[in-house]
Amino acid sequence: MKHLFIYFLLISHFAVGQHSVYKMPYPVNTDVYDEICPILSYDEDELYFTRVGSPDFDKTIIEYGKNLYVTEPYEKYQSKLRDIYRMITQEVDVDPVSSSFNQDVWYSHFHDGEIYNLFHPTHPLNNALPNSICSHFGTDGSYVVINQFGEEGGVSAGFSVVNKKTDTEFTFPEPIMIQDFDKTGSEVNVSMSIDKEYMILAMKGSNSRGDKDLYLSIKGYKGVYSTPVHLGSVLNTVYSEATPFFSQDKKKLYFASNRPGGYGGMDIYVSERLDFSFKNWSEPKLLGRPINSEFNDSHPYVQMDENSMLFTSNREGTSDIFYGKLNRDEKLEYSIDINIFIVKGEERKRANAQIYWSEAYSHEWADFFRARDGKYKYKFEKNIPMQFKAENRGHISDIVILDPQELQEAGIRELDIEIVLEQGKNRKPIFKRPVYKEDTYVAKVESSKEDVVPLDNDIMTLEANSTVVLKNIMFARAKPDVLPISYPSLLKLSKTLARRSDVVIQVEGHTDNVGDSEALLDLSLARAHAIRDFLVLNGAKSHQVKAKGFGASRPITKNRTEQERSKNRRVEIRVLRQGK
Repeated sequence: MKHLFIYFLLISHFAVGQHSVYKMPYPVNTDVYDEICPILSYDEDELYFTRVGSPDFDKTIIEYGKNLYVTEPYEKYQSKLRDIYRMITQEVDVDPVSSSFNQDVWYSHFHDGEIYNLFHPTHPLNNALPNSICSHFGTDGSYVVINQFGEEGGVSAGFSVVNKKTDTEFTFPEPIMIQDFDKTGSEVNVSMSIDKEYMILAMKGSNSRGDKDLYLSIKGYKGVYSTPVHLGSVLNTVYSEATPFFSQDKKKLYFASNRPGGYGGMDIYVSERLDFSFKNWSEPKLLGRPINSEFNDSHPYVQMDENSMLFTSNREGTSDIFYGKLNRDEKLEYSIDINIFIVKGEERKRANAQIYWSEAYSHEWADFFRARDGKYKYKFEKNIPMQFKAENRGHISDIVILDPQELQEAGIRELDIEIVLEQGKNRKPIFKRPVYKEDTYVAKVESSKEDVVPLDNDIMTLEANSTVVLKNIMFARAKPDVLPISYPSLLKLSKTLARRSDVVIQVEGHTDNVGDSEALLDLSLARAHAIRDFLVLNGAKSHQVKAKGFGASRPITKNRTEQERSKNRRVEIRVLRQGK
């Protein structure tokens, strides 16, 4: 029996339900900028995405064959950049850096939902104008990018093809010719069939029913694509249809729409081709939660297994890249026991309360139980995510959502959880992913040998007062909540401390310099305490682990870029004592 105890103050906001959904960690997603438009390479080992509004964009502006960023004084370059963005945005006062049109392509290595390393390709793939990869172009490492560029300078609406040469170099974009490319809006998306024969576009055309509609263009003589044809009223509405993805078997079309009947904002739908033509489509089906949410969910990309999915959502503030599954097992292989313990406040004393439960994401509670001794046992018999909450005399807990599919995949048959009562109302949901099995866990960020966390016996080689940085410890944005990706390493560290009671460590929290200095100091201390609490709850003795926060006072690099700031947002382990 796998019997685990989960301390819910340390759980972050991961969605679960339709299957598992989680936000891709840094370096793909950042706390500050928007990340959109995920595209995988054909062999699915590289994840491309577009970062918006980052000051780390490629600064190249080509005019008469020369790069103005190199040849002109900085002030003149800045003036030229602002003039360009005024034309693009139709705004008089525009900041090119923070503009939503400041878009660059980035990518990471990708395997089974895990990401490694980060690359920012240089010109000609990226430049100071809008850049985004939006589709494959065949199977040979070629991609469709937005816009058309002249080698002597200039940009025009449309699409181009690039091919990867090295990790950071791509060929110059070659234009894709489309007859009568008559778009009237500023935004356009495209998805290409894998054989390059068909192009699905989302754009506002002269005959669009709404803001953007879906169109079809077919490859013709000398590779020129036909005039885009409106795909009809089954797919299109008077609302917006955007960010299409055409499945590799050419049978399904995924897209986003803000039509009525969704969960809110843009939602992702799927429709099937009903015959060999492109005229007959099934009624678009709304994908369920947690793929869709009350926020904007878009840019679907479905992998070849027709189950794994990447998409964009702004459910956590900025737009981020999420990864999930479309399908779930119909039945559980075995029942799972959930032992629920209700406690009150920081003192963690057992409390009487009413515990409510229902299917996850429901707005009504199906049943309740008066837990007079502060505990209740729930048994998962069906493979349906459930939500729980507790209430007692003005005290209410967060809503806790558990997914039996994920518990089963982690090999868990019995799980203990604490639900914490706190004063107040309108508590937000806590979406929980289970602790990974230690023997199968692979770190999500692994850039060099020095980055690997020293666990078990390795930490014992450190001399007193020396420190190591825990590179794969991650927190919720601007909060002390430890993300579940961190659990395996922390569990190993806690077991090491349990075996070696003579070892005393200090968990030290550090932040970047973005924000009020006192608030950053408080955050760093809270995060250090969160790590300490986790270690103690999972086997370390309380006297073995101390916590201290330094805020932004001890940076290890400058805070000029997001990558530099991310290095300063860290947790260090300092060995205070070894041996009795």
